[in-house]
Amino acid sequence: MEKYSVHDMSNGVESACLPKKLTVSYVHNASSRPLVYGTIAQSFDKLARQYPDYECYIFKEEEKKYTYASLKYEIDCMSLALLELGFKKNDRLLVALPNCSESAVLTHVASKLGLIKVHVNPDAVACEITSTLTKLECQGIVMVSNDTTTETLREAIPDFNQESSSSIPSLKHIILTGSNISNAHSYNDLMKKGENKKTKEQEEILYKKQESIDPDSPLAIIMTSGSTDEPKPVTLTNFGVLNTILSHLDYFGSSFSHPCGAQVMFHISTGIWTILIMAVNKCTVTIPSLTYNVTSVMQAIDEEKCTSMIVSPIVFRDMLADSQRSNYDFSSLKYVGIGATSVPAKLLRKIETELGIDRVGQAYGLSESGCLLTMSLHCEDKRRHTSIGQCMPHMELKLVDDNGQIVPIGSQGEIWARGYSIMSGYYNDPETTAETITNAGWLKTGDLATMDEDGYLFFAGRKKHIIITGTGRNISPTGIEHAIEDHESIDEAQVFSIPDPRLGEIIYAFAKLNNGMHCEVDELKQFLADKLTDYKIPEHICFVDKFPRTALGKVTKFKLAEEMQNILKQ
Repeated sequence: MEKYSVHDMSNGVESACLPKKLTVSYVHNASSRPLVYGTIAQSFDKLARQYPDYECYIFKEEEKKYTYASLKYEIDCMSLALLELGFKKNDRLLVALPNCSESAVLTHVASKLGLIKVHVNPDAVACEITSTLTKLECQGIVMVSNDTTTETLREAIPDFNQESSSSIPSLKHIILTGSNISNAHSYNDLMKKGENKKTKEQEEILYKKQESIDPDSPLAIIMTSGSTDEPKPVTLTNFGVLNTILSHLDYFGSSFSHPCGAQVMFHISTGIWTILIMAVNKCTVTIPSLTYNVTSVMQAIDEEKCTSMIVSPIVFRDMLADSQRSNYDFSSLKYVGIGATSVPAKLLRKIETELGIDRVGQAYGLSESGCLLTMSLHCEDKRRHTSIGQCMPHMELKLVDDNGQIVPIGSQGEIWARGYSIMSGYYNDPETTAETITNAGWLKTGDLATMDEDGYLFFAGRKKHIIITGTGRNISPTGIEHAIEDHESIDEAQVFSIPDPRLGEIIYAFAKLNNGMHCEVDELKQFLADKLTDYKIPEHICFVDKFPRTALGKVTKFKLAEEMQNILKQ
């Protein structure tokens, strides 16, 4: 392991270094590149000294651009202001902002001062804000100033108009971007106060503060998406984040010269992996808009010539469905990784052929893993589209049965992962952490897959979503979804179950048609009869215009089950 040095991104890529053929479902991708011991702030400052005039951020909707020098100036000013307010190492700062420059600056400030930035959905309701502030004992909160936010704050912190909150004793400061309200700080005013304090002496204090931060200290808390459970606070360290980005750079190569952060910044993909690439390697990160909309994404790729994206499938489904997409040029996109949920091979092929993107592959990772665990981009055969790829550098993966034993090649098992990037735990929740990470450091992902003899993983779905019929059969919804999506009329399918007192669980499905296409339920069931055994064909199929989703684009299956139950009652 070496002390931090600026990463030199070459055109080469590092893919899995595996034995010729595997016999059991375990792989370790040992890397020739040593891990780096440092913080994001140390890395950024070194780049800022080397490339002060290089453009590192473009916030399209804000019409705001940063060079390394101008960004460092704002980071230092805000750091001085927060120090003046009394923020100290390991304090939690809840940030519920859209995809804005203030959120990016605060991520860098957190690394410089040793704060822990808590990423929260800006659309979170009052009870969610209260719960997070209380459970994590946050010292500060940052939100946009508007009528909705003011009302949310009044509900979340009933006594927030007073100098301190008796309902949330840890909370000391409320910071708002935009206009100010009583007993809250204006972000812009804090920036000016920090600017007034910015002397050589204060800069030296900041530098010493930054150098005192342990790379193993927490940088961020990501709240899991909560599509199946209550959101949990995933703790990521400076060391883990720094080396995750280095690993992604090794894999993507020069295509990471201009990444596009197309999705929400309170999630790990854009809020950590994308927004912080420029702190590890000289590049320009473009953020299309404050909130996700497909037109802004297409415009950003076209105008800024973005070269890579890591997104969920909804982004490209929206692009393919947009009638104006021919007005935009996507040829600058060299590599695209699609993850967050299972992706049918048909969709990946369609993205490459209809949007003219060089190379599209699947990516697999989760907030708890801290990094992408697998990628399929460099595969030269059909597995680029059908698999979730091979193990990323420095990581170990294995598939295990219900007893934690490694399964043979080709057998289905739960994905367990181990390596430098794995979360340090769920914040202040050792019991849940112990249920998720073994004593040997293995993260239990809760996802099922099979592995082939070359180390490629094939996603089989969430363990919690496995359907168990009355005859004891375990059925993966993912395989049924892909079979439905093979029909030329179908754009997307979601398969789930509803409990039945006699049969255990009964399989149901919703399907979304391609624009301008038509399909009858009987026709679709007949199509499935040639692809699936009879017990896997859904009992009832309904066509819908859209699916309920989380902010990241994941479908909330429990809501589908509720909707189907309402339909069946009619």
